[in-house]
Amino acid sequence: MNKATRILSNMSPDNCRTITTALGEISEHADLGTQAQYISDLLNYAETNDIPMQGVMYKCGGNCLAKEIIELAKDIYEKSSSMDEFLAGMNDIGIGGKNLHMENGKIIAIYKNCYCDIPQEVQNCNPSYCQCSAGWFYHLFSAVLGKTVSVKIVNTITNGAKECTFEIMDITNDK
Repeated sequence: MNKATRILSNMSPDNCRTITTALGEISEHADLGTQAQYISDLLNYAETNDIPMQGVMYKCGGNCLAKEIIELAKDIYEKSSSMDEFLAGMNDIGIGGKNLHMENGKIIAIYKNCYCDIPQEVQNCNPSYCQCSAGWFYHLFSAVLGKTVSVKIVNTITNGAKECTFEIMDITNDK
């Protein structure tokens, strides 16, 4: 399933119908550039028409998270004696952008580069696309920590920042 189709499939049937009526259908075989433009147009349309997208993009982020990554992260967590050691282990193998650290009781995740191919394929990609990455962190850390976490987007490359920064909150630093 291509990324544009995945976003549509994670929407409510009514919102999906509204979007496809306005923007048309997208081919499952659409190239990456076509998908990127469709996704950006979809997010712009949703924003203009008050169609909520955060939950949809969080689901998409969860879809991008491989079960093997979750299992590997759980293994690192179980073997770590502290949250700092856990995050260092994650950084060592490259999970989460290699820039995870604790700050004021929160996990700070920094991407020095955009890891997503969609924003790189379209000019002025709607910044709400980055909710997908927030969803990736949400699903990862909720699964590893065994509790629901919150993720806040501090800033992103699509917003013009030099790097993407996310705060993962509601964690228990009991290690």
